[in-house]
Amino acid sequence: MTTPASTSISRQIPLNEINQKVQSCKECHLSETRTNAVPGEGSSNATVMIVGEGPGRQEDLEGRPFVGRAGRLLDELLVSIKIDRKSVYITNIVKCRASTRSSNETALQQQARDRKPTSEEITACAPYLEEQMRIIDPQIICTLGDTATQFILEKHGLKTGNISKIHGRTYSTGRVKIAPMYHPAAALYTAELKDVMKKDFRRLSGLLSQTTLESIG
Repeated sequence: MTTPASTSISRQIPLNEINQKVQSCKECHLSETRTNAVPGEGSSNATVMIVGEGPGRQEDLEGRPFVGRAGRLLDELLVSIKIDRKSVYITNIVKCRASTRSSNETALQQQARDRKPTSEEITACAPYLEEQMRIIDPQIICTLGDTATQFILEKHGLKTGNISKIHGRTYSTGRVKIAPMYHPAAALYTAELKDVMKKDFRRLSGLLSQTTLESIG
């Protein structure tokens, strides 16, 4: 009989292997300007997988996802629905910071601005995320922002749209439910979006309760 502990161990080993590959990856030019790659972190046995766009400045410095200002808001939202950050798995579409800096910008690196990853960068990095999803096999994927939402919905053959139109909805494909939401960074600059995100996270809590009941049944 397979126990939760043995399942977690069997998933953690290949996740560690992916982490090592990400940290040494040179599939695109983002490797030339990164301080650290950011594979992802959290439970290998997570029911909920949270997927953002890409690392920012603080994430690039620490090698961990969502540890800057947007990350603190994400933590606050998770706490508001009594979800422990360590119980979910958090990652991004691209694993290295996409910014305006170039490979010869050393003294000015800290002034670089984040930008949206290009389609080429997403294509180069996507296999890592796809492997993470396959190994963890989450029941709920929470996408943060347009980039992550578009990628995940299209991957599952679902029609996408602007996050302002589809946030708060639930998409089902097989046993996986997809919950698109605004990226926490958006709420840092638009105060009313924080209340919208709180409401959407309450929906996520309800969705998680439904999922738990279904797995018990």
